[in-house]
This record gives sequence, C-alpha cells and structure tokens, in this order.
Amino acid sequence: MKKYFLCTAESLAFIICLLTFGAVQTACSSDDGQEGTEQRTDGRKVRRLTISDVPLTRATLSDNTNTLGASWNAGDEATLLNVSAVQSEILYGNFTAASDAVTTTFTGSITCGPQDKLALIYPEVSLATGNAAFTVSLKEQKGTLSDVADRYHYIYGVAQVTSVTETTATAYISTMKPLLAVAKFTFKDKATDKAIPVTTLTINYKDDYTGGVVGYPQTATVEPKEKSDELELTWEPQGDNGWEPLTITLDVETSDGVYVALFPCTGEPFSFSVTGSEGTYTGTARATLQAGKYYPVALKLNKQN
Repeated sequence: MKKYFLCTAESLAFIICLLTFGAVQTACSSDDGQEGTEQRTDGRKVRRLTISDVPLTRATLSDNTNTLGASWNAGDEATLLNVSAVQSEILYGNFTAASDAVTTTFTGSITCGPQDKLALIYPEVSLATGNAAFTVSLKEQKGTLSDVADRYHYIYGVAQVTSVTETTATAYISTMKPLLAVAKFTFKDKATDKAIPVTTLTINYKDDYTGGVVGYPQTATVEPKEKSDELELTWEPQGDNGWEPLTITLDVETSDGVYVALFPCTGEPFSFSVTGSEGTYTGTARATLQAGKYYPVALKLNKQN
C-alpha cells in the first residue's frame, strides 16, 4: 500500500534549507582531505630539497702540520632553516650528507618556495623556542681532532632555492663560513724544555688590570641571517664572578698536542693551566683568533708542584 505525505509550505522551506546547507559543506571541503586546513598563499609547501655540491668544510679534520684538511662524511647531519620566513614563522628540517667527499649533496624535507634563502648549519642544532637562534657550546671537549670535528666545528652558509615542483626543490650554496677557530696546543717545561704530558687543560681569559683570571665564555648564541657574512656570535654575560674556566679533559694523557675549539677574539690575554703525570704547569699568552683559522701553538709553562 502506498503512503502519501502532504508537503506544506513550512516543510518545503525546511527541505530547501537542508539542501542548501549540504551544498555549502561540499563546496568548503578541501581537495586534499584536510578539512579546515588553511592553504598557504606564499608558494611555500613541504618539498624534498636537494642541495648539490656543498663546498669544502671541516666535518672531518686531518692535521697537515700548519693547516687542517677537510672533507664531509656520508651521513653527516645538518639543520636547514628557511631564513626568508623567520619574520613570520620558523621553518626548518634535518638534512643529511650523501657521500665522503670535499663537496657533497645534502637532502631532506623543508617548507620552502621559489627563491627562498635557507641557512645550512653544521653540526645539527636545536633552534631556540619561538625564534631562529641557536647555541654554540664549547663545553665537554675531549682535546682530540676527531672530537672537534664531530661536535665543535660549527659552520654556516646560505643556500637559495633555484627551482621547485609540487613535491621537490633544488638549491645552490656557494660558500660555508666556519664560526670558530681551532688551536692545537703543545706544552714544554720552561726550565727544562721537556714536553709536558697533559691530562687536563684549563683555559681562562686574564684580567689585564688585576692580573687574575675571569674564566672563559662557554656558550654563544647565533641568530641566522640571509647573508652569511652578517653572522655574529653573542656569548653569555660574564656575570659578577666571571665565567667558568674552559676545561678540556682528555681520555688518554698526551704530550703530542691538545685540540681545542675557541671563539674568535682580538688581542685577548689567555691563562693556561696544565695538569698531568708530571704535575701542574701554568703560563699566559696573548692571541688574536679568527673564525675558520687553524693555530698550532707551542707554549712554555712554569711548573707549580
């Protein structure tokens, strides 16, 4: 038996309203299935990015007496930050070196668009919450060349996106800028000219006025820029009691040289204290250190006990 329904003016109006609401919902749904996700209008999206021929740097260091040789290791990890976007948001990704060579390709994923500039930072860093700054730390050094290469030889360069597709991008980088100096310290007894074995090396700045020591800055903050030559290191405030001494503790005692990463400086007075199986020795020296330079230094110290 068929049933018939009476369609009044009020019920007809309700049906039309439902149909209209359904049409609006269909029109507002996103094509990619992410309902409610706001689409970018700046051309940026997550893309698989390749930076080819990242130039010579110091991911691996080799001592050539007066210079340091350098090459990448396959698997070296770096941070890539979109510096073109930092005024509005922090966009970054982790990138990996492809091969063992003096130049290599880095690949990873990052939100980027045409012509964006991207800061490549090695080794991989943690960015400060809410901004693009990162910290360079000199703490817990082991005094070996491999330790400096793996954990303390910070380098920085700016790549520019040269082409994009919907899912991929390529970028070019011309130079990488080291942020720290590297020194190799060897020590001799000033009285006997005998090599001093080292287990622990302590470095301080010396106060020219009082003759005392004021420690050494342990960390510095770096704020990435679109131009790598504008980069500056800002170290922690000295405080009322000075900085802590920079202490390098070796796993194995040696008299063949202690490798240390240091901040750049101009004409600063340093104080050194060395402890090992032959006792404790101290001395001072004044130095100018430039970022990216290697300083093999022989110092003569006075025995204290």
